[in-house]
Amino acid sequence: MLVIDPDFRALIPPLAPEELEQLEANILRDGCRDPLAVWGATGILLDGHNRYDICAKHGLSYQTTPVSLKTRDEAADWIDANQLGRRNLAPDQQSILRGRRYNRTKKAQGGDRKSKCQIDTLIDASAALAKQHGVSPATIKRDGKFAAAVEKVKAIDPQIAAKITSGKAAPPRSAVIKAAQLLEASPEKAAKILRGETTVNAVVRAEREAKRETRRKDNADKAKSAANPAVSGARFATILIDPPWDWGDEGDVNQMGRAKPDYATVPFEDLLKLPVPKLADDDAHLYLWVTNRSLPKGFALMDAWGFRYITALTWPKPSFGMGNYFRGQTEHVLFGVKGTQPLLRKDASTLLPPWKRGAQHSSKPQEFYGFIEACSPGPYAELFSRHPRAGWFTWGADV
Repeated sequence: MLVIDPDFRALIPPLAPEELEQLEANILRDGCRDPLAVWGATGILLDGHNRYDICAKHGLSYQTTPVSLKTRDEAADWIDANQLGRRNLAPDQQSILRGRRYNRTKKAQGGDRKSKCQIDTLIDASAALAKQHGVSPATIKRDGKFAAAVEKVKAIDPQIAAKITSGKAAPPRSAVIKAAQLLEASPEKAAKILRGETTVNAVVRAEREAKRETRRKDNADKAKSAANPAVSGARFATILIDPPWDWGDEGDVNQMGRAKPDYATVPFEDLLKLPVPKLADDDAHLYLWVTNRSLPKGFALMDAWGFRYITALTWPKPSFGMGNYFRGQTEHVLFGVKGTQPLLRKDASTLLPPWKRGAQHSSKPQEFYGFIEACSPGPYAELFSRHPRAGWFTWGADV
């Protein structure tokens, strides 16, 4: 008398309806030619469940062959290894079977907290399984994550789990893994991912933004209560800098009678030493004013401060300025990013309006502050500021 173990049977990927129909037709025509695999003296059926059902339905005879195994884990592993020999498995089904085999080894070695010896054993196990099934060790490890995630998904949506194990119309593997990770903290969000109501990328972006927003609020509180944010530990999501460039750095001191600035200039070497890296949050935007002649220095500063150059914003001035070769009528703002902080808007152009310049020498248009606030999140900091601004930490000789 054969014993049908429901846990073992659940390990076997189901046949498609047309495959099951063809198997039944073959058995009715030729009989049950292949013996059913049985776990030794236990009588538990390991392989041939569909053939057994068909034979029982039609009163047909069948033969069995014993398989010698010691434990249930060995029996489960034998089933998965045997099923991987099928030609009709979908990629997800193959991944689950390989992953379960790897996870059993991982479980036997003590789970996630392992000694060096156990880690070496897992490395050997992934390499052995990879060689056996014709994939890479990295694939075997990814299979392990996927197989474990499928088991967790069964708890919130058995129907979707059944689709995954059937290999048809299933969510992407990344969605299954992310849903499993969110299962305890946010089961509703996990279910939406599995049903396709949201994407993994959207969830990840939202999680990152939530973490950024928490840091921003904390940094804003620190900045409000401290005269020197660099000392208090406050960090800023958006930093604006209009350096007082030293003309001597650029090689041309007298430029066609150009007016000299009414503020102290700063050598390039000193600009490099500004504590911008300490003031910038892990995810931050940098707006760096540069003249046309100072563009190379601006790129160098941005790189030294740990920002990736993204693009340049151009301000067309209402009137000509001075210059050695061409009359200057534009200035630029180099825009850089640290970490992964998106813009708040999607319609901002790199060509700024022809705003009027400020009253002081080299002062920039006041409208630019509103532009920054519409594009980038706070808290905000401005270095070499000419005037205070509500909601900003401003540092400079004039403030």
